[in-house]
Amino acid sequence: MAKAKQEGKITQKAMVQAALDEKGWKVGPQELQEFIKEQYETELATNIISNYKSVIKREKGGGAKISGRKGGAQFSDLQAVQSLVNRLGADQVKKLVDVAEMFA
Repeated sequence: MAKAKQEGKITQKAMVQAALDEKGWKVGPQELQEFIKEQYETELATNIISNYKSVIKREKGGGAKISGRKGGAQFSDLQAVQSLVNRLGADQVKKLVDVAEMFA
């Protein structure tokens, strides 16, 4: 069973959050470690600080960026359009695009 938190004791995560608030996100774990040691008289390992920094960033929505398709049409998209034009005709494809645009 987990130990109950002592009243008035600050968590490691809160220490890292306070250090980030003071020093900013661009500083490394070493600088955050020094700040935490000065402010809270507690020495946290840099790997713990780095881990909490990642957790806090993820919680705030600044996590890893999801890469998606960027840019214009791919060759396979052009082939699909050409197939539709051959099957339905250019005018019908234009009408389909106009209808699809209303739902986008």
